[in-house]
Amino acid sequence: MNRREAIQRVAMIIGGSVIGANLFLEGCTRPASKDVQALFTADQTDLLGDLAEAILPKTSTPGAKEAGVGSFIPVMVRDCYTEKQQHAFLTGLATLDDKAKEVKGKPFLELSAADRTAVANALDKEAVAYNKKQEEEQKDIRDKNRVKQNELFRDVENDPPHWFTLFKQLTLTGFFNSELGCTKALRYVKIPGKYDGYLPYKKGDKAFA
Repeated sequence: MNRREAIQRVAMIIGGSVIGANLFLEGCTRPASKDVQALFTADQTDLLGDLAEAILPKTSTPGAKEAGVGSFIPVMVRDCYTEKQQHAFLTGLATLDDKAKEVKGKPFLELSAADRTAVANALDKEAVAYNKKQEEEQKDIRDKNRVKQNELFRDVENDPPHWFTLFKQLTLTGFFNSELGCTKALRYVKIPGKYDGYLPYKKGDKAFA
């Protein structure tokens, strides 16, 4: 599987485009800012892994943290995000404990696995509402200024989505392209055979890696 196929698969899972996909396809060489570089500390990597685990927890298959998603996310933010996207991600991540206290009364890392999932669900709901409002506002601007939109509203159209949307995209991208994600969560065939369009399917069968 090449990188383009990986991007397409994750986009299908989340029902939208993957932020930074073009740079991911072309090769990521963006230098790290001081703030982004701070994501590479052991504590921050653990935090990112714990939040990713709240999205994809370990069950009968490995979770996101075991698959190394916490280490994957800083690389993608550093190399494949624009400065505006990096700012949105970092600013949002800094509010994680505030959201955890609002939902469950404690900082995120002091919560149980179930409560962390509840926080992730609350963030996901917040992100959906935020992105919908942003999309409606941008559509309204485009409709009212259709002639001038290319010249005047390029920056508005490029505003990043909610930070948790960015995080969720990176979590899914990292997990389903990791060795554990491909071989344990999906059906992995080391040497695939011919294409079979009539392959029987049973409810609950894993997708192929």
